[in-house]
Amino acid sequence: MSVWGSAIIAGVTLYSANKQRKASARSSRNALEFQKEQQALLEEQKETYRGMEFKNPYTNIQNPFEDMTVNQQQADFMSEQGTQRRADILGGLRQAAGGSGIAALAQSMANQGQVESSKISAMIGQQESNIQQQVATGASATDMAERGGIAALQQAEMSRQATLLGMQAGQTAGANSALQSAYANQMQSNAYSQQATMNALSNMDWKAIGNKINPPPATPTGSDRRLKKNINLIGKSPNGLNIYSFEYKNKQGVYHGVMSDEIPQNAVTVGADGYDRVDYSMLDVEFKKL
Repeated sequence: MSVWGSAIIAGVTLYSANKQRKASARSSRNALEFQKEQQALLEEQKETYRGMEFKNPYTNIQNPFEDMTVNQQQADFMSEQGTQRRADILGGLRQAAGGSGIAALAQSMANQGQVESSKISAMIGQQESNIQQQVATGASATDMAERGGIAALQQAEMSRQATLLGMQAGQTAGANSALQSAYANQMQSNAYSQQATMNALSNMDWKAIGNKINPPPATPTGSDRRLKKNINLIGKSPNGLNIYSFEYKNKQGVYHGVMSDEIPQNAVTVGADGYDRVDYSMLDVEFKKL
């Protein structure tokens, strides 16, 4: 493979590794932004949930029996009825018994009135006892209902706190997991990028690339006229040096170059074999095979 081919492959590898690293970093940033958005939404929902007010539905419940009273109308009716009945009996007997028996009859009727009053008092007492019992029963039921409401309210508060704690724990675990996953992906991408970079750099022929960028000093080329044949002038260089086409006596091919006896002598050296050699890097003429 040529020097530039290996350089292109290395460049493509580096580009792909860098692209993957940037994509991983971008994915991590997107995941972090999404996590922040979800966290903000969750916090808003938590505040709404936290602000909900639980109320005891049994607070200030009324005892339905506490305002009950004795049925005075029934007692008054019975009293009036007994009085009227005694008056009617007394009026009828007054005519039959005459004046002498009225006193004894009145006393008897008075005794009967006392008995009826005692019955009415007993009936009222029974009603009052029943009312007191119902009031006590209603008060107990009201108290139990209110206590049950308090217990339900406390349970709701505890449930809400447990829910908030669970939401927070889940949120924290999810955020940590996403963050660790993003970091792991980014570290893996960076490791891959570094490895790809090292592989690409190690596979490049740095000596050849260096020679292309900064060529080493040229090896002097045999340009002694005595080594050549079929010499033909074909042009001049920008600096006025004669350019020839020629053949070497000891090898095949037609070449393009100068004659060592016609150029500045600082570009000419004499080899161990006694023939001139030319350093073409010092001339504005390119030595090449045609």
